[in-house]
Amino acid sequence: MDADEVLKAAARESVKQGENLRSAVREITLGALRSRELTLGEIKRVVRSVTEGVSAGAASSKLDPGDVLSDALAGMDEAVLKAVEANHLALQRLAEQGQSLRDSQMRKALDQLEQLEDQFLATVKDAAKKGSRQLKDQWAAVLQRTESNGTRTADQIEATMEEFGSRMHEAMAENFTTLASGILIGMTEGLQQGKKKKG
Repeated sequence: MDADEVLKAAARESVKQGENLRSAVREITLGALRSRELTLGEIKRVVRSVTEGVSAGAASSKLDPGDVLSDALAGMDEAVLKAVEANHLALQRLAEQGQSLRDSQMRKALDQLEQLEDQFLATVKDAAKKGSRQLKDQWAAVLQRTESNGTRTADQIEATMEEFGSRMHEAMAENFTTLASGILIGMTEGLQQGKKKKG
């Protein structure tokens, strides 16, 4: 059984257990994220597998499906939030080591974070298409509520983008003024040399 299937089975089982579903889903999701590279693609794979597992568990559960899906989504949100916090700290460390914000590694990390904000719920939405009509309707209601209230993951991504976005603007502004100063010096030296030749 591949890692994604194991993950689905674990998520399905956590719904059957029914106790502390939110923290169970958070731990399952976090465990899966810890064992993979923290790329956008891998985060989406984990979220998709957990969502499909939760859906399968909810379909045969005697618990209220709305509560099950809400708790599961909150658990996934908390886990993905941890991944975003880890990214934030990694970006801070790179910046402290003098890594330029124009560096491709930094830009790529910020781009992936920005995409994750939309992709997190979009992946859940897409994975929730499997299952019965009733389950799809339940997911739709839970996702609609979540979208209007926002996720903690999205809040953290916005804070990270704000912090590093302003740093990036500062770095670019600094480089621009340095470049402009250099050009001005070159221009004035050219003028002075022209005057000397005439003199």
